[in-house]
Formats: sequence, C-alpha cells, structure tokens
Amino acid sequence: MHSFPSQQAISVPRSRIRELSELAARVKDPLRLYFGESNVPTPAFIKEAAKRALDEGYTYYTHNAGYLDLRQAIAAQTRRLHGLDYEPDGEVIVTAGGVEAMFLALYATLEPGSKAVILSPCWPDVAAIVRMLGATPVEVPLVESGGRRAVDCQAVLDALDPSVRVLFVNSPLNPTGWMMTDAEEAFLAQVAERHGLCLVLDQVYERIVFDGSVAPIRHAARLRENLVLVNSVSKAYCMTGWRLGYALGPRRIIEQMTKLQEFVVSHAPAPSQRAALAAITEGEPFVREMQARYRALRDLACERLRRCPRVALVEPRGAFYAFPRIEGLADSFDFCRRLLLEKGVGLAPGCAFGAGGEGHVRLCFAVEESILVPALDRLAEFLSL
Repeated sequence: MHSFPSQQAISVPRSRIRELSELAARVKDPLRLYFGESNVPTPAFIKEAAKRALDEGYTYYTHNAGYLDLRQAIAAQTRRLHGLDYEPDGEVIVTAGGVEAMFLALYATLEPGSKAVILSPCWPDVAAIVRMLGATPVEVPLVESGGRRAVDCQAVLDALDPSVRVLFVNSPLNPTGWMMTDAEEAFLAQVAERHGLCLVLDQVYERIVFDGSVAPIRHAARLRENLVLVNSVSKAYCMTGWRLGYALGPRRIIEQMTKLQEFVVSHAPAPSQRAALAAITEGEPFVREMQARYRALRDLACERLRRCPRVALVEPRGAFYAFPRIEGLADSFDFCRRLLLEKGVGLAPGCAFGAGGEGHVRLCFAVEESILVPALDRLAEFLSL
C-alpha cells in the first residue's frame, strides 16, 4: 500500500519566512520587513504598457520561450551591461518569474543523485529546488574577514566530488548583500572550468548596487558553454507580482529549458511580457532613481543598526537587505516570532537561509523611512530588554 504525500515532497522544508508572514495576521498593523520587495509600486509607464497589451489582444499563448522582441531586448541589455552576446532565438528564455528560471536551469543541469554546491547563506528556494529535483544541495558558507564577507576558497574545493554538477552563485547575494570581488569571481570561474561544472549565476539583484550601476561579470564569461545567467524584472523594476524572469545560456541548455517550460507553465504570462519589454527598454532612469533611493535607505538602516545593542553588521554592497548578527542568538526563528508578536516588527530569521545563517536576521530596507525608522527603533528596544 502506497502512502501519500510522497516522501520527496515531505523532504522539502516549508518556508520559514512564509510561516512568519502568516503569523503576522495576528498582529495589528505590523511593520513588514521580512519579504524581499520594495513597497514602491510598479512605475506608471510599465503599467500603461500592460494595459495597452490587453487592449491590443496580447491575451493568447506565446512561444514557449516568450515573445521574440522581448528576448531581443534582454539580449541587447545583457550586451550593453556585460559585453556578452546571446542569440535571442535559442539562447534566451523568458520565464514565469526568476524562481522558475532557476528551477528550469537546475532541472536542465542536475541529475537525480547529483549535487549542487551553493554559496550561502542563500535564498532558501535554491536548496529546496535542488531537493525537489532529487539532488543534494551542498552549502558552503561565506566567512567574515577584514570587515567583509568572503568566499572560503578551501571550503569550496573541499565540497567538490565527482557527483557535483552545478556551482550556484548569487551576487549580489540575498540575504547578506555580499558581492563577488574580481578575485573571487576569477576563482569560482576557474573551479567551474577545471571541474566541468555548470556555473548558474543568479543576477536578480545585479542593478541594486551601491558602487556603480551594475554588478559586473568578467571572468565567468569565459565559461560561456557552461554558464547560465538567471535574472528577473522583479527587483530592479518593482515588479514582484508580475512573475516575469528570464535566463541566458548556451543553446543546448536553453533549448532544454524551453522544452521543459511547456510542461511547467507553457510560457510566461503574455501581458507581463509586454510590461517587461517596456521596463527593459525604457526603464534605465527609473533604475538609477531606485539605486539612489536604496543607497540612502541602506545608509540609514546601517547607521541605526550599529546603534543597537548586541548587533554586529557587515555593510551590504548590493541588494536591499541588512543581515546583522545578534550576539548570543541561538534561535533566530523564535527571536523573529517574539519580535513580531511583542513589537509588531517582521524580520526574516537567519535560519531560513541555510548554512551560516543562524544567529542573524534579515531586514529588507526597501521601504519608506516612515516604516523603516520605527521598525529599527522597536528592534533596538527589543534588544535592550
């Protein structure tokens, strides 16, 4: 007699962040800093593009890989930002959000029983997807060195064995705001090249940086035939609810991802694709405006956090999160639960982000000062108890 649900489904842990968000329903007017999104609405020029698309009849099935003009725009932007050339027809796929792009990329590169090495702490969905595919996530925590987080090169090498097929890197990194240095990127590219690994590079936060206009790709480009770039319009253009992501890579991988997409969602939503085309082709002024906004909020959040008792902070170089370590904290989920129920402040527990995350909390500072400042004040009060 079979038992249901399957053990494979049971083995995938529930999102601890979602657990807290559901708990927030018991709190009056909580200050929500646990989700990874700005509360700035999608800009009007993007919404207008979606409205026009509906009026013009963009409500039918599209190509599995997405509209060609959107893929052309994605390829052109990647060339402008990174000097990398991808063929829109065959080397670019549009997906239903960045998470689906990641799912398809890992599906196309992992085998059941294989392993993926993941730099962590990392967004929990990555390890969960690896498990869903019958593979094993191997998390290699960053180390703190000289006031910054850094790749533990020896730990990466020690994690390698013949069953490893994928090296997954998110830079800028959710939840820590770490960005690869030039030397770290060179090392990771060399590891992938020497061991024949696919380097899956999550670039979702590449435009949310505080020094420059984009997180650069230099050394990884030499891995072109074993490199998959995963991205999304969610963060840069305030479009989290539109569920529109994309990936670029070698034809032999992208064609498999396109085939697989038919059996997952068929294609990304047609109106969202038209909105994304407007975002990518017209959105550079908005991106620059948001970069300045996030930089000011980052500075405010870091200044306030450094005043808090028991807090040690490495300043983020990208993304819109602070990931402070709290002295003596052994159960970050319980800490965040009590902070939410007692002070009405919702943070994400460090334990949700895998190896190296416990003892920390994640705070999304992409909100108005009218939310951020009182949240940080209440956090300081809670830490003083």
